[in-house]
Amino acid sequence: MVIRVFAFVLLALLGACHMAPPMQVQSSFETSPALQERNPSDIAVLKVEDGTTDLAATPYLDFMRQSLARQLPNRSYAPLSNRAVDAALRETRPKAGETVLARPFLERAAGQSSAEAVLALRVDRWDESRLLSDKRVSFEFQTALVANDGELLWSGSSIGWVKAGGSGPAPLDATLMARSCAEVALAELLSHLKRRLP
Repeated sequence: MVIRVFAFVLLALLGACHMAPPMQVQSSFETSPALQERNPSDIAVLKVEDGTTDLAATPYLDFMRQSLARQLPNRSYAPLSNRAVDAALRETRPKAGETVLARPFLERAAGQSSAEAVLALRVDRWDESRLLSDKRVSFEFQTALVANDGELLWSGSSIGWVKAGGSGPAPLDATLMARSCAEVALAELLSHLKRRLP
């Protein structure tokens, strides 16, 4: 009996060792010294932009924005309510040919908001072709944090794939799996943002 229990535990441990990683991501971020010098607190999270060729990320843009706002306090930042941000930026949108990451647009948005900085995110890839088979989504994000006078504080990109549920169990519903992938991927992205000084 003891031998059977030992064998079971050993097999479980070996299985855990061979579990697939919850994500594989290549990230490249640059942090300006101005981020710590200015040490912004209130952050306006802009509407997330779908830059995919097939608009695959569109169903999740609001969720991604909410996820960013929920996770910013983990880095000691205080996001403004999306309603307040949208009201302040009602007349401020990217012009023809501009993306949400274009510096002229970010400077205009930063000047209109009462926040100390604005955070923008663009989704360049969102591929759910392996969601049902492997519970994975492949993604590519670009992001930027800009001070209220337009100075770039932090920017970069994150590309790779992520498993729904991260290292834990994945939801059973396809939509919930995709949202879980977005949440885990955005948590990884924000982990590269330096924590705000107290």
